[in-house]
Amino acid sequence: MILADAGETEAMLLYKQIDADKLLIDDQRGRNVAKINHIETIGSLGVLLVAKQRGLINEIAPLLSLLENSDIYLSKQIIVTVLELANETLG
Repeated sequence: MILADAGETEAMLLYKQIDADKLLIDDQRGRNVAKINHIETIGSLGVLLVAKQRGLINEIAPLLSLLENSDIYLSKQIIVTVLELANETLG
C-alpha cells in the first residue's frame, strides 16, 4: 500500500473539491498516490516548461541553476531533459 503524507493528502482532497486541472507535486511517492486516485499532476519543472511555452518567462536555464544550488535535489538527467524540451543549454 502506498500512502501520501498529510500535506499531500490534503492537497489531493482540495484538488478533488475544487475540480482542479492539475496538482503540483514533486515527490514521487505522492505522484504515485495521485495517479492511483486519477489525479493529474505536474511538477515544478513542468510548471517552468509551461511558463516558457506561454511566454511568461524567457529562459529556464537560470532558474534551474538556482534550483541546483539550493537544497532541492534534481538529477542530472532531469535537468538535461528539461533543457532539451526548452531548447536551452546551461551556460
